[in-house]
Amino acid sequence: MTRKFTLIIFTLCGILLLTGFSRMGVDRIMLSMESQTLQKGKAATVRAELFYQSLNGRMVTKFIQPVEQIMITNRLGELSIYNFDDHSVYRRQSMEYSSENNLIYFFLNGKTQDMGLRDMGFTQISTEFSEGLMITKWMPPAALGHLFSHIELVHEDFMPIYAGYYDAGQKLVKKVYYSDYEIFPEIILPLTITEFNYLPDGDSIISRVRFSDIHMNRQAVSAWFDFEIPDDATIID
Repeated sequence: MTRKFTLIIFTLCGILLLTGFSRMGVDRIMLSMESQTLQKGKAATVRAELFYQSLNGRMVTKFIQPVEQIMITNRLGELSIYNFDDHSVYRRQSMEYSSENNLIYFFLNGKTQDMGLRDMGFTQISTEFSEGLMITKWMPPAALGHLFSHIELVHEDFMPIYAGYYDAGQKLVKKVYYSDYEIFPEIILPLTITEFNYLPDGDSIISRVRFSDIHMNRQAVSAWFDFEIPDDATIID
């Protein structure tokens, strides 16, 4: 397992889950995820199962494809990735790895109005309404001014359906679409997230994440919730 692959895996999971479920009536949740990425005519597929408990903010991600690995993180940003093949573990700690630092967390904690931008220091500077859509524009804090000029959010029926990210030169560099919303007794979730990343060389990366087999609370039963990495696993950098 290389560091590059480890970071790619975590970047992917950054859009997946979760914490604070108890505020929405969800104590634990398990679901399946499939991500498909297309770049330069080449497609890659990642499949995983996710298991989250709100009490400690612990999330276990069991990767099935392309390799069999286990990723564990928590709200403190303590990250561990266990590789079954060579019995090794990769560990890091940073708040960027926190189980609270992701998109679906915002849906589960009533942060869909700003998608967490306000917590990051963004300021809402305008609101427009057009054909049933609410369009808001957000300016970044000074610390992020070198990355973004602004971010645009579009809501329909109070749920986000689109986010556009503009770089410091006012160029659109990323688009995210939220679709296939499903209403559960406890929460509302988009089951499909489609993302377009536009690269400086004119190429783009297209990715689509789909969620399925969602079980919550008493219906969420699996030994993977409590999986622990073996103490004798070899630690790698």
